[in-house]
Amino acid sequence: MYTREIKAPPERIIHNGKIEFGTFEGLLSQLDIRGVRTPFAGFPLPTVITNFRIQSSIMFLFNVGSYIGTVDFFDHKIFGYADIVFWNKKTDRKYSYRSFMGPRRRFIPHNMNVGFCASFNKRRYIRISWDHQRDRLSMIFNLKGDSSRPSVQAAFVAHYTMPPMCEVATVVPAPSKRRCSATYLATPQIHGTLSLEKTKRSEEVTQEDSDGLGLLSINRAYYNLHSISEFIIASGEIDGKKFSFQMFTTQENAVDSDNINGNILCVDGKCTPLPPVTITHPFGLSKKWVIQDFENMVDLTFTPASDNRRNVSFFVMKSQLTTIFGTFEGVVKTKDGEDIVLHNFEGIAKNQLLRL
Repeated sequence: MYTREIKAPPERIIHNGKIEFGTFEGLLSQLDIRGVRTPFAGFPLPTVITNFRIQSSIMFLFNVGSYIGTVDFFDHKIFGYADIVFWNKKTDRKYSYRSFMGPRRRFIPHNMNVGFCASFNKRRYIRISWDHQRDRLSMIFNLKGDSSRPSVQAAFVAHYTMPPMCEVATVVPAPSKRRCSATYLATPQIHGTLSLEKTKRSEEVTQEDSDGLGLLSINRAYYNLHSISEFIIASGEIDGKKFSFQMFTTQENAVDSDNINGNILCVDGKCTPLPPVTITHPFGLSKKWVIQDFENMVDLTFTPASDNRRNVSFFVMKSQLTTIFGTFEGVVKTKDGEDIVLHNFEGIAKNQLLRL
């Protein structure tokens, strides 16, 4: 059986220029990776240059009633943008919205105790906020419609003290131990409302005062000039158990990935570190994906039902993100040896290309 050490969160990820790698369960107070000594080819560069190569993102997955989707914030230093895409799980109908944000000192905060990330656009108000002292995590958006999309409002709230909340942080080489990628993960049970304006084309169901499950992932990393990454995420209920996972793969394998990686499974608030996985889709992103490991803990397929593609270009910077809604089949094993069997289980896959 695969095992990986789980440690208590450090006060700081970076201490005297050195990186604290590992998997940490509990609240990591600061998701800050600035100050790494010689992160690029061992050559000392001014801090302003190395910090500029740090990119940040927030992803919030919600699975409530008839709807599943993600809210993404991207911090590309010069500009930022928020992206919302969700689907009706019964009809596969897609709803997609985007908001660009002008220059700010920082789009995504370092503080994991209390903070928020928001787009204040009048037509695209989107906000994710957290406050451990008040025991509150929330996500809201108010999106104005147009000729092809309805207006949508949503408000979801969760509490850190309510099961099956699990907080895990991973700090992994990216891809060498000179640089790192740090990810904070939380698995809340959410409660709230998602309402869609009725139009001539559609009379969608409004999900009022409903319970569901979510997954919050915040990442900060030293990115290469050209990088491709893929990950799969899901959160829901199987046989009465609250179940969430996040699994990554990149074009460059990190050193010592058996002992340090970002793949995590949470079942009823209990964390299981997963081994490195291989994600393949030999017939394209829109065809069946295969997700497997070499430890017999992960054996899944993902069948896409609908996708959403986003391209952003700004001078030499280019970002391509494909978000795919689909279903999982297969088995994931917990650290206690229990098999979690997935059958027609809804989730999301993402494929991202970034060129700086």
